[in-house]
Amino acid sequence: MWYPGFTFRTNKFIHAIMVATLHYLPAFVVDLILRVQGSKPIMLKITKRFERAAKTGQFFAMNEWKFHTGNMIELIKIVNESKEKDQFDLDIKNMDWDVYLHQYMLGIRKYILKDNLDTLKHARNKLSKLYWMQKFTKVLSTFALLGIIKCVGR
Repeated sequence: MWYPGFTFRTNKFIHAIMVATLHYLPAFVVDLILRVQGSKPIMLKITKRFERAAKTGQFFAMNEWKFHTGNMIELIKIVNESKEKDQFDLDIKNMDWDVYLHQYMLGIRKYILKDNLDTLKHARNKLSKLYWMQKFTKVLSTFALLGIIKCVGR
């Protein structure tokens, strides 16, 4: 039920503990409450989907990659010397990274998460609600913790 975030961790054991306590435990508690209320439990299913999405990039994030650029440099040289150089912009400095990342994320949503892009507006509204719910929960938790400290300190 948290607003999505991202943290790099180098220790798999610590990562497993964090996933269990920050993802699966809250999802289990919410599903338990939903079952008691007679509603359909959904949070564990959602948590597993997020976990699957995170694991898709794990192989690439956890390995060091070295790319040899000799062929690309040679291709740029050949294209720049040709008549078609205006048709093939191979200079990565000219790439619009905002557009690229937007398309990349839409591709992940459509092809990896199998989400329908027609639900994007609804998903953005839901994400906004999650953001404000998390902010509210943090403020409420801070006041509760301060109240407990005040009571214990008497």
